Amino acid sequence: MSMTRKLLIAVMAAAFAVSATAAATKKPNVDTKHAAATPAAAAVDRVATAHALTRYGDASGDPLALITAAKMLKEAGLRDATLKRSGGTPAADKGKPDLYAPDAILARAKALAEGRPDVLALADDVAKAGARGRDRGPGRIHTVVGGGEVDSFDVTFNGEEPARVLVSGDGDSDLDLYVYDENGNLVCKDDDNSDDMVCGWTPRWTGTFTIRVRNRGIANEYVMITN
Repeated sequence: MSMTRKLLIAVMAAAFAVSATAAATKKPNVDTKHAAATPAAAAVDRVATAHALTRYGDASGDPLALITAAKMLKEAGLRDATLKRSGGTPAADKGKPDLYAPDAILARAKALAEGRPDVLALADDVAKAGARGRDRGPGRIHTVVGGGEVDSFDVTFNGEEPARVLVSGDGDSDLDLYVYDENGNLVCKDDDNSDDMVCGWTPRWTGTFTIRVRNRGIANEYVMITN
């Protein structure tokens, strides 16, 4: 074999190796294997349950459901998060209370429980209980997405650990949730006809994911929880 042909084969082999490596790095950063829940991921799941109880309590006028929801939220150890916004500008505050804040939930519960001393006492007990702190508990943001707008946030999740994103809106419009990895692959979505959404997946490796909240209607004030 001539030297020129050997050199050509070597160059082609190197190019193929680079191409294969590039293709491999573009695989979706999501693993199909089951990963054991971390405390933070489990806490996000409990927050999702608490938000569902909050919506039920408000819709049905059930103060006990609201009190239970407030208690669960306090026990979740939520912390205020500072997420890197990569798209969208927060819309003007709508002047609404934070529907999923424990104190606001308890205030609504007490209004519904007027004349029921036992229920009012239970609400007071939950109000007096301090929130359970966590060094690495779920992070929480509270913001407003304008009508027809898209909010984007970049968040890093650990490889081989469950990742969770929960979004709960104020009920004024339909919101959709999409999560993309660093290569632009869609790894999770929740685009039903509501503004209560959750995404869960397990990253193959530690990486940055882009979370997008798309508003299909008028301005919506929402909270987002991530582990």
